[in-house]
Amino acid sequence: MHSIATLVMIVLFVAYCIFIVSALRGAVTSRLQLLAKAVWVVVIFALPFAGSLLWHLVGKKSALV
Repeated sequence: MHSIATLVMIVLFVAYCIFIVSALRGAVTSRLQLLAKAVWVVVIFALPFAGSLLWHLVGKKSALV
């Protein structure tokens, strides 16, 4: 039973890392101005989960305009 919990934690950690890296990649490669990109990167680093979630919900849409 202990090994299943460990495996679940590893899978969740990998998913968490992929979520953060995808937000960073999206922010850096977006069509936003350099200052806006820098602000998004700082937000994502300062608040890893919340910043990534904000990028995926708000920032990605604003970068498309």
